[in-house]
Amino acid sequence: MNSMRKVIAVLAAAFVIVGVFAASAQACSYSGARQVFKPWGDQHEYVLAPNGGFESGASGWSLAGGASLVAENETFHLNAGSDGQSLSLPAGSSAVSAPLCMSINTPVFRLLARNSGDPSSTLRVEATYNVLGLGLLHTTVSNSVSAGQDWVPTQEMSPFLGLSTVLGTLVPTYIQVRITPVGPGGAWQVDDLFVDPFSRH
Repeated sequence: MNSMRKVIAVLAAAFVIVGVFAASAQACSYSGARQVFKPWGDQHEYVLAPNGGFESGASGWSLAGGASLVAENETFHLNAGSDGQSLSLPAGSSAVSAPLCMSINTPVFRLLARNSGDPSSTLRVEATYNVLGLGLLHTTVSNSVSAGQDWVPTQEMSPFLGLSTVLGTLVPTYIQVRITPVGPGGAWQVDDLFVDPFSRH
């Protein structure tokens, strides 16, 4: 009998969570999505993350360990031809984005990066989230990025693939992207963080 009550409680909680997720998905107000990575065969439609091009300085970002804005834009000008800034990430630094609203569909995100320092250094990109802010689930999904001195787009990254519960794949309301150089001697720059919050393609 106790087992049956537990099952009913879990299912009731599941329906509540799904309903909240659906409502939060509709609350994400993104517009102007474009296939900015189409030259690299990516058909997803992206929007720039809040201050994802660093044209408003470090507004919305948490910078540490010597991370700073520099007057050099990524060479493709994916966001706008008038853009002129990017983020410098030396060894030992890190940057955390503002919270990004995501829908119930599996989202993806990409950015541009270059490394003018030690070629053995990599860039760790993590997405952290807490379902509904209630401590129901908290995890981090990492991707390791390699790049040379020329600007290149990172691979498509999804923070939610492979995360299963009784509901299937649960998607939280918000994620935050954390970017950290790995290894000594790296001299990284990143720019134009784009998200496809609805996995539109």
